[in-house]
Amino acid sequence: AGSGDNMCSALGCGCVEPGMVVLSLGTSGTIFGISLSPVDTTISGIEPFCDATGHHLPLVCKMSCTGVLQAVLDHWCSGIDSHEEASLLAEKEPPGCHGLIFLPFLGGERSPNWPNSTGSLLGLNQENMSFLMTSPGLMYRVAMEGITFNLLHGLEVMKEACGDGFKPKQLLVVGGGSKNSLWRQMLADILGIPLRFPTNSESAALGAAFQAGAAECKIPVNEYVSQQCIPLEDIVIHPTLDSGTLALYRQAKMKYQESSERLFRA
Repeated sequence: AGSGDNMCSALGCGCVEPGMVVLSLGTSGTIFGISLSPVDTTISGIEPFCDATGHHLPLVCKMSCTGVLQAVLDHWCSGIDSHEEASLLAEKEPPGCHGLIFLPFLGGERSPNWPNSTGSLLGLNQENMSFLMTSPGLMYRVAMEGITFNLLHGLEVMKEACGDGFKPKQLLVVGGGSKNSLWRQMLADILGIPLRFPTNSESAALGAAFQAGAAECKIPVNEYVSQQCIPLEDIVIHPTLDSGTLALYRQAKMKYQESSERLFRA
């Protein structure tokens, strides 16, 4: 028995059936999930892995994730000492952030393959400039939305690359960023998928143990994993049904996509 880190992490999160996808919110943001069809490798940015059960396991890794939020907190959120405080203030700001758009590529980006891309704050006007001066949580929310739109791009490219074999129905969210209640709801609203939260912080190690257990019992590993009680938080975060919120996110996402492609697409 043996496998790779992300493949074992999928087992440890219980991601062994089509429709299940894992999102890891760390310094980088990684998305991987079960697909019944192989990755179209003419579409760039998706790693065509296989999992430890015999399925395809497409994976996308975004460089711009919690490290960007930390940089924004450190340099653009004067007087705010923690992510918890910044999030509470950001919750008071509206979706779409008064027309502000943040492209989170502080260190470039690998997917899309834009190594020379940079962070950008766009959509400034006299009104929202005044909000930036008087609303200390606004810049934090702008950055969080930009990171989430980048993750949405990765998920959309995965769907394109895998076709009908990849249809996400549930997102299992792990990593340090998964604890943030504002980000949880934002992810559900923008990605349009219910979220669940595994509680074991060492999912890769747990998955390796599951694989060893399956080998010892001489049964398929996905069958073995399905027999285990994998600890999850009781809460399920569903996408909002509020049409106004969804409309604001759609508008912001269109601006994000158009701006990033105009600036950095070769």
